Amino acid sequence: MIQRKQSLFLLMSAIIMALIACFPIANYYADSLDGYSYILKLFSFKDMSGTLGSIFSGIFNLPLILIWAFSIILSLVTIFIYKRRSLQLKLISVNIALVMSFMLLIFIYYTPKIEKELFVTTEYSSCFGIYIPVLVFLLLVLAFSGVKKDIRIVQSYDRLR
Repeated sequence: MIQRKQSLFLLMSAIIMALIACFPIANYYADSLDGYSYILKLFSFKDMSGTLGSIFSGIFNLPLILIWAFSIILSLVTIFIYKRRSLQLKLISVNIALVMSFMLLIFIYYTPKIEKELFVTTEYSSCFGIYIPVLVFLLLVLAFSGVKKDIRIVQSYDRLR
């Protein structure tokens, strides 16, 4: 049923994942006297002083955008295949892997690349966008456990028949 609590977890994960587009993911500050600062958002990497042009190519954020969009779509599709619980478990597992790869991509690829090329330090504390994937991860784990619980309930009813 669509009213199951794991469906609500999946819907909330899709909505909250969509919110990443509204918040900055990371701030980067130059250590030098010129004081350049940069901000990484889902769709852009900007120089906050406005003096520099585009530092990275236009497709710099493309892997993040693709993972983000696929995760949202997968959450929404998974809600409506409630009759096929085993497939739902697999899709939620894929979605968990996508969210983890989103986080790893930021920490292992983007941050070191930006720090190396621009000689900046990273600051995450004021950026709400970096915490959103962790919340989505938790919601997906709750949805996964809810689907597993449904499978166990159906199997126990089958034993009673």
